[in-house]
Amino acid sequence: MAASVAQLRRGLAWMLGAMAALVAMNACAKVLREDGFSTAELIFYRTTPGLLWIWLELRRRQLSLRPVRGDLVALRSLFGIAAMAATFYAVRALTLVQHQTLHLLQPVFVALFAPLVLRERMHRLVLLALVFAVSGAFFVLAPLGDLSALPLVPALAGVAAAVFSALAHVTIRKTSETEAPELVVFHFASLAAVAGLVWGLAHGDFQLGHLSRKNLALIGSTAMFGTFGQLWMTRAYGLAPASSIAMVAYAAIPLGLGVDILFWDAHAPAGALVGAALLVVAGYLLTRKPADASQPGRP
Repeated sequence: MAASVAQLRRGLAWMLGAMAALVAMNACAKVLREDGFSTAELIFYRTTPGLLWIWLELRRRQLSLRPVRGDLVALRSLFGIAAMAATFYAVRALTLVQHQTLHLLQPVFVALFAPLVLRERMHRLVLLALVFAVSGAFFVLAPLGDLSALPLVPALAGVAAAVFSALAHVTIRKTSETEAPELVVFHFASLAAVAGLVWGLAHGDFQLGHLSRKNLALIGSTAMFGTFGQLWMTRAYGLAPASSIAMVAYAAIPLGLGVDILFWDAHAPAGALVGAALLVVAGYLLTRKPADASQPGRP
C-alpha cells in the first residue's frame, strides 16, 4: 500500500509540473498567434526542436525507437495532434483562463472514456460531474448569460481540444504498460512535426518574416515547455490511475488566471469564476468513490 501511495504522489507531482509547463506553452503560443503564426506553423515549431533532445535521451538509455504497440502509439499521436491543433486555434480568440477552464472538461471525459479503454471502474457520480462541468463551461464562455457574445467557433474548438486530449490521456495510460515515456513523446512529436510541415507548406504559411528574434525565443519556449509538459504528463499517467491524475489539471485555473493578469491584464468576470468553481466541483466528484467500490463484484 505504501508503494502505491508513493507512486500516486509522484504521479501527481509530475502532472502538476506538466500543467505548469503546458500553461506556459499556451501563453507563448497565444503571443505567436497574435503575431500572425498559423496553427500549422505552431504545430511544427512546437514539436520539431525537441525531437533531437528526445532522440538523444532514447539513445542514452539504449531504448529502441520501435514501439511494442505501434498501433496504440500511433493512436495516441493522432489524438494529440488533433488536440494540439484545436488548442492553438482556440487560444487566439479566448483568454488563457477561458481556454484553460474550458479545457477542464477533459478530466470528465477521461473519467467517461477510461472504463471503455482502460477497464477502470466508473461510478455514478461521473454523470453528475458531467452536469457540473458542462454548466461551468457555459458560465466561463458566457459569464453574463449573453449567448450573442459567445465565441462559438473558438469555444467549440476548445471543447474539441478537451475531448481529443482526454482520448490522448487514456491512450497514454494504456501505452505506459509497454512503452517508455520518451518513446511515446518521440513518436508523437515526429508525426506532429511532419503533419504541421505538410499542412503549412500546402497553405503557404511559413514566412521568414515571422522569425524575428523575439519570435524565435517564443518558438524555443513553446517547444521546450510543450516537450517537458508532454514528457512529464506521460510519466504521471504511468504511475497512477488516469482518473486520479487528470484531476491535477484543475491547477490550470489559477495558473491561467495569473498569466492572463500578468501579461494581458485580462481579469475574469465573476460569472467565469463561478463557472470555474463548478468545474472544480465536478473534479471533486470524480475523486469521490462509493463506499462499496473496493468490494468485488460491485458496479
